[in-house]
Amino acid sequence: MTGGIVLETVEERGDRGGAERLPGIAPRRDGLLVERVAVPALREEWDALLPRARTNNVFVTWDFLATWWEHFRRSREGLTLLVREPDGRPVAILPFYVEALRTRFGEARVLRNTGYGDVVNPDFLDVLVEEGREDEVADLVAPLLFDDPAWDYVEFSELDPSGSLARMARRWARTRGLEFRLEPRATCPFVPLPASFEEYLAGRNAHFRHQLRRYRRKIQRELGVSWKRVGVDLDVGTGIAHLTALHQERMEATERGGNFRKDDYRHFHRVLADRLQRSGRLYFWVLFVEGSPIATHYGFLHDGVYFGYQMGFTHRFARYSPGHYMTGVVLEKLIEEEHAREMNLLRGTDAWKYRWTDHERRTVTVRLLPDSWRARWAYLGAALSQPPILVMRFLLGRENFEEIRRCWKTALERVRPVEARSPKPRGKGGKG
Repeated sequence: MTGGIVLETVEERGDRGGAERLPGIAPRRDGLLVERVAVPALREEWDALLPRARTNNVFVTWDFLATWWEHFRRSREGLTLLVREPDGRPVAILPFYVEALRTRFGEARVLRNTGYGDVVNPDFLDVLVEEGREDEVADLVAPLLFDDPAWDYVEFSELDPSGSLARMARRWARTRGLEFRLEPRATCPFVPLPASFEEYLAGRNAHFRHQLRRYRRKIQRELGVSWKRVGVDLDVGTGIAHLTALHQERMEATERGGNFRKDDYRHFHRVLADRLQRSGRLYFWVLFVEGSPIATHYGFLHDGVYFGYQMGFTHRFARYSPGHYMTGVVLEKLIEEEHAREMNLLRGTDAWKYRWTDHERRTVTVRLLPDSWRARWAYLGAALSQPPILVMRFLLGRENFEEIRRCWKTALERVRPVEARSPKPRGKGGKG
């Protein structure tokens, strides 16, 4: 017992059972109760707390994080804490895990937030804490996390910078004497949605409006496309199969591997889409021409915000820009049919995203380093054991690295038109 806390260890049972406390420990009436629980066992408490939490998006739902934990737990050690009132009312859910990293300089044990890591890359992750109680919860659980820790340093990432975990990390740094490091992580463009699609178009430039309408008329007139919504017109398994095939075709056409070739990634989205469909959060469309799928728009609709997660399309109809066409129609549906307030395009500074919007947000990474040689050696060893491009980013700093990369990209773009105008050498079969 520490302060006003009772810690009850709970067996991690996955989906097969609820939380079971070890015997001999009873909750107190005059303080908060803290339990260590498996994420899959927390659905009821999670759904009850989510509307009262500071952060409420699809990536902090039980659907998403329980599915992530089931598929990407691997050898990670779960450290999820449930904080509740004596009457059982949940106050906070802190889903963490400890990961042992093999580095060139030995093992580094890192405390991380669930959802961060592997190939899924969600944005705006957070813990769930009843809004306004972050300091209280941070102080209550600090002894459990920082007294005799089972990790070397803390790394929380893909965070909403105004969320609960970023606030709690700052408090832990002050009260526990930890070094606090914050760096930008990803840029996420988003579209604020007005009351009508025409109002949205009026806010874009004339060239954009003309191009959007021209592509729409062309693809509808020449191809006779039909739309089917996954979960309504198509079952989830068929939708994911279409997405997998079309996304892989898109990636391989640009000589990129594509994550859907990985079994765990593909199965993760199959289970996630099924769960989100049952909870009413799946917003997933497939575009057909003459009975064959040619493009997909896979995303999630939660609390009035659409998160556009992934697209796929066949290169055979590239001249019709099916991705551009689908994005426009989905945006119109979100405004006119779903009355959504935002279309979030998620991470990435691809040029096509900025044709739709001028707005963006950033996610952040937060690190907490204890004042010890072990923590700093583990952190340095992990950083220097990354792929060379990431080591360079670590040594230069993310902002300097990104500025150098932008300058290099600009220089290449200036050179390419000159190369394109240069006459090609004649060879066999050349005109001359």
